[in-house]
Amino acid sequence: MRGGQVLAPGPGHSAKDRSLSVKLDPGAPDGFIVNSFANDDPIQCKDYVREKSGLDPFNCKRKPAFDIHKVVAAQSAKGNVVATYDYTDADGELLYQVLRYEPKDFRQRRPDGNGDWTWSVGERRVLYRLPDLLQYPDASVFVCEGEKDADRVASLDHCSTTVAGSKWTPDCVEPLAGRDILILEDADEPGHEKAIAAATALRGEAKTIRIVRLPGLTGHANNKDVSDWLDADPRRGNKLADVCFDAPLWTPEATTPAAPSTLRWLDMSNWDREPVPERQWAIRDRVPLNQAGLFSGEGGTGKSIIELTKDVAHVAAKDWLGSLPEQGPAFYIGAEDDEDELHIRLAAIAQHYGTTFDELIAGGLHVMCLLGQDATLCAATGKSGKVEVTDLYRQLYEAAGDVKPKNISIDTLSRAFAGDEINRVQVYAFAMHMQALAMVAGGSVTVLSHPSLQGIASGSGISGSTAWHGAFRFRQYLKGVKPDDGEQPDNDVRELEFKKNQYGPTCESIVLRYQGGLFLPVAGVSSLDQAAREQQADETFLDLLRRYASQNRYVSDKKSPAYAPALFAKEDIAKAAGLTNISLAAAMSRLFATGKIWNEPCGRPSRPHYRIAISV
Repeated sequence: MRGGQVLAPGPGHSAKDRSLSVKLDPGAPDGFIVNSFANDDPIQCKDYVREKSGLDPFNCKRKPAFDIHKVVAAQSAKGNVVATYDYTDADGELLYQVLRYEPKDFRQRRPDGNGDWTWSVGERRVLYRLPDLLQYPDASVFVCEGEKDADRVASLDHCSTTVAGSKWTPDCVEPLAGRDILILEDADEPGHEKAIAAATALRGEAKTIRIVRLPGLTGHANNKDVSDWLDADPRRGNKLADVCFDAPLWTPEATTPAAPSTLRWLDMSNWDREPVPERQWAIRDRVPLNQAGLFSGEGGTGKSIIELTKDVAHVAAKDWLGSLPEQGPAFYIGAEDDEDELHIRLAAIAQHYGTTFDELIAGGLHVMCLLGQDATLCAATGKSGKVEVTDLYRQLYEAAGDVKPKNISIDTLSRAFAGDEINRVQVYAFAMHMQALAMVAGGSVTVLSHPSLQGIASGSGISGSTAWHGAFRFRQYLKGVKPDDGEQPDNDVRELEFKKNQYGPTCESIVLRYQGGLFLPVAGVSSLDQAAREQQADETFLDLLRRYASQNRYVSDKKSPAYAPALFAKEDIAKAAGLTNISLAAAMSRLFATGKIWNEPCGRPSRPHYRIAISV
């Protein structure tokens, strides 16, 4: 049935034929008009329809002898009725019904006033579940494609509705005026078209409109609509509203793809003749330019001191943890320490680098103390949770564009971001604003943060959503060094792990010790000392191995009570050189790799054991 007419086989045609049209017309003899697309005789066609309906042949002088609506009902839907959906007026009086059949099909009918049905909706159309909507006039409303989905969403205590046949009339629009509307789009082309039609009908009447295709819907069987989405994981019911309000507001422009002429493709025509550009770094192989990153660590581990040291190193062109940062201005936005504490820390850093505050000011070091003040740079606003920037961000953005700092330190995330750290959309939005800040500065932005308990336990160093790792282009994690069994913890030692570097090496770690008010690499602060430190660790390892062998004390490369790095780290010679379990383990690996030590078999042949020995 299409457009108020039945398409059926014509007289003498096959069962698959649809050349005969039967259209309702109360003014016509017998209440219907026939049309043959195969040019069959019209009288023959009328008689054919009457014959199929069990009536006498056509007589133009007779009044209509049967109800064409019953013919339509008899010839259209096939199968069993599996659901009946009532459409009522505001008082609950039935206006019409939608019947769902299996195999899937739909029919509409309304009471005829005589205890029977007329198989059409009629002129008046209303929203499905209208009385529920009117009971809560200010509630947000989910608009679904069908009645089944509307009932499912309503079972979650949300206001939900649909319209029969996806036909919107002024009577359907009026109850939704002034409301926040969430249109749940089925994951197929008809679903998209119906969602656009609903949004277009509600435009200018609803307060806000969002078209939502739920994440994970593919359009395949049993994975197409909101009911399928909820069936896949019942826990999603508690998240439905949040997921929908995270969707952007719909505008008519959003329905029209951008014209191809607006796409800006890269011009690669000269790349064969141009040199490949060098990657730009704020700190080579650690922090890229024009990018934002995350520096996490438990409270009190020393993140702020290390970050301030980095900013001073940028300004003074000094070494920072074995690397030389790009020289240039730096911003530090601090919201956790007062002015006196910042003065104390910066004084120790300046003394270490042999510089003065006058020189740092001239070089472009800018420090802001926001302790006890509103330090929010980005905030999630309204029911949608859209992340917007604040006036403070705008001021910082303008200053970054003027000064062009090589690094902007944001200390700390919990004070700068007024949003949901578990919400992936909000996390990526915040990261986007931080990257915009890095790009206008032509430098890097480093956001300091505290990991969650789970992030500490897992060693990931993040809090909330895993989007924190994906949204930023570099990530560092500062933690205390866990002692081996039997060792006393060293509260002055930290390990800085470079968890992510989108454009360079990862998994590098540096052991730091608190000395003179700042954290420095265990055996020095310059990369020029690296080879000397490694050589000293190797020689110390060999000296201690010889001493132990002369005393018939044997050690192993396996984690055990005889583990060589753990035992050697307790010796005075190792402590005097500032060598730790970690640095001695690295020395052991290098010595094995170069063949200077080996695992010598010992014990009975039936139960062999191995001990570390110096190669002959």
